Amino acid sequence: MGSTRARIAIDAMGGDHAPREIVLGAIQAQKEFDVEILLVGDRQQIEASLPPDVPASSLTIVEAEEAVAMDEEALSALRRKPKASINVSMDLVKQGKADAVISAGHSGAVMAAALLRLGRIRGVDRPAIGVLLPSVIPISPS
Repeated sequence: MGSTRARIAIDAMGGDHAPREIVLGAIQAQKEFDVEILLVGDRQQIEASLPPDVPASSLTIVEAEEAVAMDEEALSALRRKPKASINVSMDLVKQGKADAVISAGHSGAVMAAALLRLGRIRGVDRPAIGVLLPSVIPISPS
């Protein structure tokens, strides 16, 4: 019987201070939420970002030869770089090897890669980006 844990492909090369901050967040998420993390990106950079007490064998690293930079035009970058970490991440979902993709990188590239690699859900005309916004919820005194 297969695992029921969610498998999340994380674009380790996308975002500010990547891959270090992305790797540290992925390690924390794996511990706190009991999910399987697939870190996608440059293996050497990912392994160099691991804290000394976390062995590389405790994580699944999926090699991706390229990354989309924040200053690149999304669609042309994705076409020029078929082995970019965001493309490889989306392919993992398409192949059934991951259940979701997370990226802190180029939002336009993430949207374009999802549309190009995964397509649209029937009945959904326009995709959207999900985001959590921190807020303060007032608590009424009892």
